[in-house]
Amino acid sequence: MATRRTTRPAAARRTSTSVPAETKPVALTVKLDSKAYVRLCTLGATLRRTNQDLLKEAVHEYLDRVGA
Repeated sequence: MATRRTTRPAAARRTSTSVPAETKPVALTVKLDSKAYVRLCTLGATLRRTNQDLLKEAVHEYLDRVGA
C-alpha cells in the first residue's frame, strides 16, 4: 500500500532562506530584433563583456533615469 508523502515538494526544498530574495538573480527572457542583437553582441565582444552584463547596466541606468 502506498503512503502519502508528508515532505515539501522539491521546488520548495530548493528555496534557500540564507540569501535575501532581493540579492538572488531572477531569469528574464528578452526578445530583440536581429539588428539590435548583432549590435549588442558586437559591442559585448568589443568591450569583452557579456550580453547579460550590458543589459543589466542599461536597465539600471534606465530605471535610475526615470526614477523607478
